[in-house]
Amino acid sequence: MRMPKLCTCLLVTALAACSAEAPLSLTDKVKATSELIADRPECAEYASKIGGASDNRQVDQIYQLAKTAHCIKPDV
Repeated sequence: MRMPKLCTCLLVTALAACSAEAPLSLTDKVKATSELIADRPECAEYASKIGGASDNRQVDQIYQLAKTAHCIKPDV
């Protein structure tokens, strides 16, 4: 009877250890993404748009637009 309980506990522990990390909060994602935008005047539009993003999807879309416009810092 003790062996099944031990196996169950080990299984739960292993699953908990392998769980994915929690995603970034919107605030952290906005901050991290805005630091990737180049400081050039033509890129200021993207930095201001990211600051006003209301969800993760918007941050991703603005990042892709900035990337397409070559407004991501070159060392990234």
